[in-house]
Amino acid sequence: MTLLRRHGLWLVLATLAGIAGALLVYTGRSIAYSSTAQIDVESHVVANTTPVPPNMTTETQVATSGVVVTGTASALHISPVNLRAHLSAKVSGTANILSLTCTMPTPAAAQHCATAAAASYIDFRNMASGTKTAQSHDPLQATLVTTASLPSAPAGVGKRILLPVGAVLGLLLGLAAILLRDRFDDRVRDRADVERCLDAPVIAEVPRVSRREGPPATVFGQAPHSPAAEAYRYLRTRLDPRPRAASRKGGVVLLVAGARGLEGRTSVAANLATAFAYVGDRVILVDADTQRPSLRRVFGTGYGPGLGDLLAGRASIDEAAVATCVPGLRLVATSEETGQTSDMLEASRLRQEFARMRAVADVIIVDSAPVLEVSDALGLARVSEIVVIVADPRRTSRGDASSAAQQIRAVGPGTIVGVVNRTPSSPWRRSPWHRTWPKTTPGQTPATTGPSVPAVVLPPPGGPNGQGDAKRIAAQLGRRGRPAADRDGGNNRSSGHDPEAVE
Repeated sequence: MTLLRRHGLWLVLATLAGIAGALLVYTGRSIAYSSTAQIDVESHVVANTTPVPPNMTTETQVATSGVVVTGTASALHISPVNLRAHLSAKVSGTANILSLTCTMPTPAAAQHCATAAAASYIDFRNMASGTKTAQSHDPLQATLVTTASLPSAPAGVGKRILLPVGAVLGLLLGLAAILLRDRFDDRVRDRADVERCLDAPVIAEVPRVSRREGPPATVFGQAPHSPAAEAYRYLRTRLDPRPRAASRKGGVVLLVAGARGLEGRTSVAANLATAFAYVGDRVILVDADTQRPSLRRVFGTGYGPGLGDLLAGRASIDEAAVATCVPGLRLVATSEETGQTSDMLEASRLRQEFARMRAVADVIIVDSAPVLEVSDALGLARVSEIVVIVADPRRTSRGDASSAAQQIRAVGPGTIVGVVNRTPSSPWRRSPWHRTWPKTTPGQTPATTGPSVPAVVLPPPGGPNGQGDAKRIAAQLGRRGRPAADRDGGNNRSSGHDPEAVE
């Protein structure tokens, strides 16, 4: 049923295509009308002879033979060759009833043809042109029992049958296509599928962002009551770093990673940082994607010292972490210099600078390059307490998601959690979060909507390299208090501009 709900629109389109095809067949065929005359063929009782039962198979051949067809064609003033294609004979049941059917372009022509064919056959069988003596010794006698009627509708299958058949065929073809696609499609399907691939809990599902909500990377500030914004609030609550920061007497480093490009890592990182800043946390957002940086454009900050300058000692945190339009949120963008490589993200340098960031921030959110394409994320995972792996059902394959989690576990001690981004909305249900929301200026805290979500703190990593037990983590996290935006995936049908689209 989940598969059918997810591809319900495909089934509807396939059914409509089947109906359209049936209608096309109906309108494209040549219109013809059929008229039928029925003749009773019986044994002719002749004195001093034994009656001969008629062989109806032979009579059907006689009715369409050359002599009968020639007589009919002469009455209709057409050639016998053309008439053969329009004339047919069959036996009705077990009775000695011969049905002669003629198909013509018009109802009157069909009736006239069937009448002429029946008369020609009766004349031939009853030897109308023979002598009375020959007629009296004829073993068979043909009698017209049903005259040819004027047809009122074209011959063949009508709309009432053809259109439902087309709908059923379209539905069956749609189901077959969906099953085949599902069989050979290796992309992740849903929350449970991502959890199996990551061997870690998925703590939020972010629905697709429609164009009227604005760019996906700024949806939390521009559309605070949208389903996507509610999903980020839920994600913020599940990742609440304050108890962990209090125990460490410093901020928490949260790495946002993904297996491949264009999965929405930048959007998740930007909105999550904005969500933490809106509740008063001191947030530093770090753009560590040296290949395709985009956070500087998202927040509209000017060019200046960046992460490379910070790691190289050419700039301090106060110089590199510039204020954004969101109060409490500062951005450390990539450096202006070109030719940056992953060598600058060396673990010892990162630990030193992140230790300084922890002293001045409650949350440090890091946007990294794809795990399976660039080694940047692996170096960042070594110094991160929490790694959020973003998966997109449209782009992320099961193998890529599993490989990304394994690569991070091999190098990082942090806890791994998952986020399903751009979850498709269901056409059969409407999210209660869907409404018209006002635009807010950056830094303005939106009114809280929907049920309150209990604070849940992520458990410390367990086992070697922080792998732990995914089922135990999921049980401790629980599923209580999940808002409608996380349950239903929102009600948006199209995605807007994503900063990662420039990659």
